[in-house]
Amino acid sequence: MLNTPKRVHNPESLVALGKQLRKRREELGLAQSKVRGIRQATISKIERGGDVTVDTLVSYANALGMEPTFVSVGHTPVARRVPRPPARVLDHLEEISHLKHGMP
Repeated sequence: MLNTPKRVHNPESLVALGKQLRKRREELGLAQSKVRGIRQATISKIERGGDVTVDTLVSYANALGMEPTFVSVGHTPVARRVPRPPARVLDHLEEISHLKHGMP
């Protein structure tokens, strides 16, 4: 049993996982052929929702800086975007400093 490949067979889950992994790869600006440690053909298969071993799926996720997690069905967390701070924090006193010096 230890050497038996553990495969993921749920088509809907495989398609969803493939989309997530492709999105991450594209965010990183990587071509399939440039992901270290995973063959391009394997990446293509994963991203199309093909049958894959759990080990290969985890390896690909790790190569993209991701870690697979399990959540209850229907409880997928929604990604939250944290607003970026402005490039320069404006100091309102600095903006009106010319007034205290009698300058227009």
